[in-house]
Amino acid sequence: MFAFGDSFDCYTTPTTDLVTYWDTATATVAAFPAGRFSGSRGISFSASATPALVKASGVNGDALHHIVVAVYQGSAVTGSTLGFFVQLRDGATAQCSVVFRQDGAILLTSGVHTGTVLATYTGAVTATTTWYAFEIEVFISATAGYMNVRKNGNPANDFTSATNLVTRGGTANSYANTIAVGLGGNTSHVADDLYWRSDASSVPWMGDIRAYTRMPASDASVQFSRTPTGAAVTVVANTSASDPASTARYTTFVASYTGTVSTIVVNFNGAFTGNCKLAVFADASGQPAAVLASATPLVNPTTGPNTFTLVTPISVVKGVAYWFGISHDVSAVPTTTTLATTGRTSNTVPYASFPVASPTTASLQQQMGSSVNIGPSINAECVGEAQQDATTSYVYDSVVGHSDLYGIAPIASTPLTTYAVTTRAYAIKSDAGTRTMAVQLKSGASTVASPTVVLTTSNWQWAWRHDTVDPATSAPWTAAAVNLVQCGPLVVA
Repeated sequence: MFAFGDSFDCYTTPTTDLVTYWDTATATVAAFPAGRFSGSRGISFSASATPALVKASGVNGDALHHIVVAVYQGSAVTGSTLGFFVQLRDGATAQCSVVFRQDGAILLTSGVHTGTVLATYTGAVTATTTWYAFEIEVFISATAGYMNVRKNGNPANDFTSATNLVTRGGTANSYANTIAVGLGGNTSHVADDLYWRSDASSVPWMGDIRAYTRMPASDASVQFSRTPTGAAVTVVANTSASDPASTARYTTFVASYTGTVSTIVVNFNGAFTGNCKLAVFADASGQPAAVLASATPLVNPTTGPNTFTLVTPISVVKGVAYWFGISHDVSAVPTTTTLATTGRTSNTVPYASFPVASPTTASLQQQMGSSVNIGPSINAECVGEAQQDATTSYVYDSVVGHSDLYGIAPIASTPLTTYAVTTRAYAIKSDAGTRTMAVQLKSGASTVASPTVVLTTSNWQWAWRHDTVDPATSAPWTAAAVNLVQCGPLVVA
């Protein structure tokens, strides 16, 4: 049995991010709007006669196909405009298509999505701005084709077509080995949690299924290096202020990584002759508290960015709030600030006494234009972003045989059934010579890898594998086994 699916959760840029996971992705991939569940993403398309996404199974002979997909319609449920569709193809030729029409019907058409209608499931979608989950069974045949549909996890068919349909509408072969996904004219359709399974004669029903995207959360064993330039938490300035002497201005930041802070860059709107101090504070109920570190004072800061170096670097924890404050011994310091009023100021601490713990401050103040530079200390956090961020954060290595393995984040509830685990990594080459990699999955004592990917310097590529059974047991996945898997990249050559 062949299986392939996509949650659409990992992508940032339409079209380019899907290439190499899907065989073909065109510019008609429009966006990744909010998905069916909180924090998830779906996919939307521009209207086109050409499918946006194509995936081949490489398996000839599979006549029976199950397509699981969640669909949302943002426009009124009326009219005859064709919307989201899935073509079942033999190579590049469509045998038949499953098409969602704007009036809420699901059509089975011969050949492409605009072909002759073979069957119509009316009332499949009945309300606007509502997600519906469908499992659609299609049998490819010249004489005995059919389509059955189950909605929202129903254990019985909500729609059963005639069983004598000609669903082999494109070639002389009574099978399909490719799906092509796109959209006709109703651009209000959004799709999510797409899963395709095929077999020569038997595909079990799955019901209403959901893709859980689970990111690396901890280091199990690591050899790769982390993002070399660190990761900055930046406050973008768009106005200016003029602070009197001994006025401390405090700026809050939330650590984007667990790691070490050694330097903080603060922007000034002009040079001044005088001295300036910086200190880092813990947060307590939204205001500066304990003093964590102080920087070497700067003498005569210049216009633009000025780097403060902490005397003793401090450790920060991802997701935790902190503050830094600056104080100076001259008046009318031309600071650059943001219009956001989440900062604080204080004129109760003389410059000579700065910093003090838990200063008395005024709230709703502007923050300093700044960058807090964090050197990450956990590899998993450099590859655990919700959507790929290319070279913003990453791990890297060139030693053949080096690998990382990460524990994954748990989910809040235990699924009744786990049908498959897809392991994915997004990679590119940054040096000369040949470089190949794979992504690994470790379950119990068994470690398996994806097909080897030959990297280039011009395009990001997906390495991935899809496991319908647990490699450690060759039995169906259990929720406990999924929680304990590890995954990560491997340098092949």
